[in-house]
Amino acid sequence: MTVDTNFPARSTLAAAALLAFSAAPAHAQTTPATAADNNESVVTVSAQRRNEEIQKAPLAITAISSKEMDLKQIRRLDDLKLEVPNIVIEQNTGTSTGAKIFMRGVGTDESLFTADPSVAIYIDDTYVARQTGAMFDMFDLQRVEVLRGPQGTLYGRNATGGAVRYITKTPSGEQRLEADTRIGNLGRIDANLSGGGRIGDTVAASFGLMSKHRDGYLRDITNGSKVNDEQMVGARLGLAMSLTKDTSLRVSIDTLKQRSGPVYASGVIDAAGNAKFNRPINNADGNLSTIETNLNTGINDLEQGGISVTSSTDMGGFEWRNIATYRRMHNELFIDLDGSRATSFHLYQNQTQNQKSYESQLVSSGKGPLSWTAGLFVFKEHNDQPTRQDIFATGGITTVKQDTTATALYGQADYRFNSVVKATFGARSSRETKDFSLNAARANGTLNFDFAAKNSWSRTDWKLGLDAQVSQDMLLYGSATTGFKSGGFNGRAGTAAAAALTLKPETVLTYEVGMKASFMNGAGRFNINVFQNDYKDLQLTAFNAAGVSVLTNAASAVIKGVEIDTSAQLTKAWQVSMNLGTLDAKYKDYTTANAATFDGKQLKQAPKLQYGLSTSYRVAMGNGSMVFGAQMKHVGEHFQNLTNSPIIKTDAYSIVDARAGYEAAGGKWSASLWGKNLANKRYYTGGFDLSALAIADVYLNVPRTYGVDLKYRFW
Repeated sequence: MTVDTNFPARSTLAAAALLAFSAAPAHAQTTPATAADNNESVVTVSAQRRNEEIQKAPLAITAISSKEMDLKQIRRLDDLKLEVPNIVIEQNTGTSTGAKIFMRGVGTDESLFTADPSVAIYIDDTYVARQTGAMFDMFDLQRVEVLRGPQGTLYGRNATGGAVRYITKTPSGEQRLEADTRIGNLGRIDANLSGGGRIGDTVAASFGLMSKHRDGYLRDITNGSKVNDEQMVGARLGLAMSLTKDTSLRVSIDTLKQRSGPVYASGVIDAAGNAKFNRPINNADGNLSTIETNLNTGINDLEQGGISVTSSTDMGGFEWRNIATYRRMHNELFIDLDGSRATSFHLYQNQTQNQKSYESQLVSSGKGPLSWTAGLFVFKEHNDQPTRQDIFATGGITTVKQDTTATALYGQADYRFNSVVKATFGARSSRETKDFSLNAARANGTLNFDFAAKNSWSRTDWKLGLDAQVSQDMLLYGSATTGFKSGGFNGRAGTAAAAALTLKPETVLTYEVGMKASFMNGAGRFNINVFQNDYKDLQLTAFNAAGVSVLTNAASAVIKGVEIDTSAQLTKAWQVSMNLGTLDAKYKDYTTANAATFDGKQLKQAPKLQYGLSTSYRVAMGNGSMVFGAQMKHVGEHFQNLTNSPIIKTDAYSIVDARAGYEAAGGKWSASLWGKNLANKRYYTGGFDLSALAIADVYLNVPRTYGVDLKYRFW
């Protein structure tokens, strides 16, 4: 498919036509739906650190409630790609725990801790610093919010692409106990148990327990075993209490243990590939569902957990919030990356990480024309990782360590001139220091080189916005926003000279205009925004042809796009929604020396076109109702590496999920049949093309899965 995205008016026109077609039946209804018919139609979000209706918030945001997540089978972070425009979310290469997120064409696919992500992940107000371990499951949640575009003022750290926020359920004291299980092919058995109640008279408590099991979907022909499985257990505990009449306290504790195997890649050069690319065959049987490895025992063990303590005090004209958090994570990984029986590229790493943060926020009551938020953020992180790369022979141990300290002062204010016009002003002053060391030993244990460095980077980001509530049902807005990701070091450097090459900070200036409109008495919405991201010193990571990790700054990049997010409750029974995103992403202002790297290349993980469709229908039956739902997502072709290798390019694909179930009256129990990737579409989620090592392999998505969901509420 060839898509014209300069500026993508054709895609916008097509989307508008699709919306008109979808909404047409609504005019024929004798009893049109209203907002009251759909208890999900008025959505409240806290993306700007205060509660507000999503249709009144002047920014690009997608919010998905727990009820929607159940209906649409959004059970893990990467399932969000079905509902969010201009986003690519996949497992990072080699590990089932790592989250590779690219939003509006910007992200990071290097999981080593010296490469920071460009999309921030938050659990409530806890910032999650690492990609490894970030492929979170959706359990015990109230909703998920996805903020597109730089969030430099209120979120700051490493949010140049955007932010994903998990909002957990606040303990209410309600006595409840419910269980659900999912059973399906590939040996799928998931089980969740959640509940809540009171401890004494003053403490509200809630808990969630989860277990997941799925067999592998690729076969290792060297020993006949299945690989790329999923095995994990986790728990969450929440406590909420009132300390005084003005002060409340909330404590959240979570833990997760994963014992899945590594995620193996499939060789992609068969006889046809050999003839086309003149590369050695590494897939003799031409079957991407089989792999070869000479690694007897792969390892991918992960343990992580954390605690957060949040207090809130009503100070009269403002609320004072204090958030203290601690998280720790351990991941041991040993994987064959070459997809063959030779030891061309094996990787071992044993990461230990911990982080702690403190944030103090002052949030005004919002009374009067001026509303404001101010805060202090302090973050410390320690990482320690022995690493070994076996390239044709057992390598030496390289021990990488890094201590990071980040601090910020920030504030954002809205001033309402009248009932229509409101202006937004925000600023954040950040400073980040990284203390880095790399000790590299040869295979015989002797010292190869030892490198240590410490550096600091400072930046003031800002936001200017103007919005107009031109009617009860229409908001127009525009903004200019900046973002910042600090500089860094190359933790995979193979020489002292490579280790000494320091990344410069990545910065972005984004211009955005948008409209949010409601129709059908609030039962429908149509949101559209147009944006341009101007990046300077865009941070990029890549393996060169010899398997050496290279970090570089692109001189600059310009990314333009359109996003549409729309839904309608056509009748009391029938709901439809659509999302669409287009991207026009180009490098610019690179030097002559870097022309070979950037000239004519597309940004990786930046499809020119994505769109998704969703529908659900509910019909009364007996004492309950039948509920039907289906989702489709189309993703245009995109590249997996900096050099735009055609061998591992992801071709355009479409995936379809569906669900049909019965819900008893009052939500006492439900049973559903479900299917994911029903057309059994195969596409590449990642890959390596290392010609000097004769490696060309790809990571595949999970094939068609299906089964049954059962839920029961005891009380």
